[in-house]
Amino acid sequence: SSSKLKKKATKTQEAKKILKKKFKVNTKIVFTEDGELVQQWPPVQKSSLANVDEEDEADGINLNKVKEILREEDKFDKEEYRKKIKEKHR
Repeated sequence: SSSKLKKKATKTQEAKKILKKKFKVNTKIVFTEDGELVQQWPPVQKSSLANVDEEDEADGINLNKVKEILREEDKFDKEEYRKKIKEKHR
C-alpha cells in the first residue's frame, strides 16, 4: 500500500531540487534590439569592494565587509534614485 501512495513534495524539497540543478531563478534581463543591456534584476553590484569580496572566500560571512559593501551600494542607489526623480520632474 505504501508504493501506491506518493508523498507530495514540499516547497522546500522543490527549492532544494532547483538549487542542486543550479538554475538561476528570479532573474530578469532586458535587452534592446541591438543587443545592449537595458535592465537587469536583481541589479549587479557596482562597488569595487563587492568584487574583492567574491575573490576572498573565507570560512564565513564577514559582517564588517558586508556593511561597507552595502554602504557603497547605497551611494549608487541614491544617485540613481536622484536621476529618476529629476527625470520625473522634467
